[in-house]
Amino acid sequence: MEFTVKLEKPSHILRKLTVSVSAKTVENRLERGLVEVQKTAKIKGFRPGHVPLSVVKQYYGDDVRHQVFHNLIEESFKEAVQKENLKTVGSPRIETPEHKTGEGTHDHAVKEGKELTYTATVEVLPEIDVKHYAGFSLTKDRVEVTDKDVDQVINGLLDSQAQLISASGGLANADGTQSSRAAQKGDFIDITFNGGLVTETGVEEKPGMKGTRVVEIGSDSLIPGFEQNLIDMRKAETKTFRIPFPKNYPDKEMAGKKAEFTVTINEVKEKKLPELNDEFAKQVGYESLEDMKKKAREHLIVEKTNDSDRKLRSDLLQELIEKNKFEVPGALIQAQTKALAQDVAGNLKQQGFNEQMIQEALSTELENLKKRAENQVRASLLLDTIAKKENIEVKSEEIDSEIKKIAQSMNTDESKIREYYEKNSNRREDLIFRMKEEASVKFLLSKSKIKEK
Repeated sequence: MEFTVKLEKPSHILRKLTVSVSAKTVENRLERGLVEVQKTAKIKGFRPGHVPLSVVKQYYGDDVRHQVFHNLIEESFKEAVQKENLKTVGSPRIETPEHKTGEGTHDHAVKEGKELTYTATVEVLPEIDVKHYAGFSLTKDRVEVTDKDVDQVINGLLDSQAQLISASGGLANADGTQSSRAAQKGDFIDITFNGGLVTETGVEEKPGMKGTRVVEIGSDSLIPGFEQNLIDMRKAETKTFRIPFPKNYPDKEMAGKKAEFTVTINEVKEKKLPELNDEFAKQVGYESLEDMKKKAREHLIVEKTNDSDRKLRSDLLQELIEKNKFEVPGALIQAQTKALAQDVAGNLKQQGFNEQMIQEALSTELENLKKRAENQVRASLLLDTIAKKENIEVKSEEIDSEIKKIAQSMNTDESKIREYYEKNSNRREDLIFRMKEEASVKFLLSKSKIKEK
């Protein structure tokens, strides 16, 4: 392909390429395009494959000019980028003297006998001159596990094995049996409820505001005030009450509005915990009560150590970002924001949020997501630059070791994990990239002054 390219640098992260594809190349591509169409063209009065080029041009000329236009831009841009040795990110903005791509209704086509000239403005990876990355003063949280911490874990295990039984201690019935006592905080209440929004003309029922469920009083799993209204109610009792939805409620249709609920208690249940002894410890997979406490402490040490390490890593990267300012390509931030938003949306969906609520929540959090995304992109670019500057590489034996760790953590055969990475070069490159980042973080920590608190 015959073309010329002129490179301009509007900013540190923008490159403007003015590309001119020769009239000869345009003419050759048009002819080739018409010949390709001629092979399969079906026009009345001619046998397929035998339509004269002049007739093909009359019927299909516009389509061919459009296709050649897009193909030449795509190919010449790719070659121009390679020629200028640019590391581009995102899609370019293409402009011709007649129009801009994606704007207006101009004809996107080449013309016979004329060269194709366009400009492509595209973002590139910044050239970072990282200078301040050694000697940071950091503080690391000291890892301490108390008996109270261990007791909380044990209580959580007891709670997970608890049984729900009908609450006793109520009034005597006429037949001598004992009725369920009044509900109190900590009880689990089986309820049937029906609700709606309070309007000037009455109560407008909503499909999502009725049903049957078990509620733990005091768990704050429902809107504020709902669980409080269940206290002192008894089995078979019905109560109607009004409470407002929070102003920041995810569903904007209900946020801040008053609701009316009618609730019937089907049953009041209380939690019965198992006895804390060796037998219980064996039931949940431990050798003894002492072994359970020992393992709980070991688990907490690992958990708190990981939390401390994560915070130290975060503080280090924030210090690195603040000490080394540079422009970041918007395309990278946009891509990372999208990835973070997908993670948030997935978590909200698992919690039972519908699509509308998820979109509203994402809209509220968009600016925070963008800020997080920008910090993550900045940190990644800086760590990559430092790795190159300090010749930090990932050795093959380190990759093997990492694959073994992944297999162990997933309780999966090592050969399957190895095959997963070896079958797809992109996956393996991603693994190496992450490992190099972590190696760079360890290097920076080794050059920092760290004290415990």
